[in-house]
Amino acid sequence: MTEAAEQKKKYFKGLSKREYIIKASEIIAHEGIAAVSVRRVAKAIGCTSANLYRYFDNLDQLLYFAELRTLKDYIASLNEMQQRQKNCWGIYVGVWDCYCKEAFSNPEAYNLLFFNNKLESVKKIKSAWEEYYQMFPEELSTDNHCFRLMLQATEFMKRDYEICKICIDDGALTVENAVILNRMVCMLYKGYFKTVYDERPSVQDIQRYIRNCIDDIDRMVFALASDLKGYTGYYNG
Repeated sequence: MTEAAEQKKKYFKGLSKREYIIKASEIIAHEGIAAVSVRRVAKAIGCTSANLYRYFDNLDQLLYFAELRTLKDYIASLNEMQQRQKNCWGIYVGVWDCYCKEAFSNPEAYNLLFFNNKLESVKKIKSAWEEYYQMFPEELSTDNHCFRLMLQATEFMKRDYEICKICIDDGALTVENAVILNRMVCMLYKGYFKTVYDERPSVQDIQRYIRNCIDDIDRMVFALASDLKGYTGYYNG
């Protein structure tokens, strides 16, 4: 075997798409997303840039997969929240509380994943999420069927509507008002998120934004619920 063939074998042997994602996410965690490049990841993992392009069309696609790893903390917080919240409205608003806490603390990652990704189409996004959780099944660690459906939905408003269905099925919300609540809450959240993303506020201000957003969602719930089921507000429970 020639020296060139030996080198090629060394570069390609044993490397998987999962390994590239893990390495890129490690660089992001320590140095930020701007530090990630195809050459940097290839060097860190011990291969050539050409090998990385066997798995990813471009750097944007690698970054998208790498940032999906940030959802682990969100899923963990969902699991913890559902142990405390038994009321359907507590669960509905609790999902948003968990999401706001993670998104406002990691605005760059959540902007990339939900608002500014470059995978070009819903079909590609769905494929990416499906492939990612096939590679990292341990990260989709929830036994809540509605949560799994929400996490696997590709469209932002559809994710919220999956949780609205919990309230519909419990007789606490009509389908007509669910459509209204879904629209109002998602648009409200986008306004808060854009403010956080643009301004990069202090930790103290982030907590205030989270509290204000949840209080505003509560106001919408009180206005549109057909039955509050004893719910008195997320921070009053």
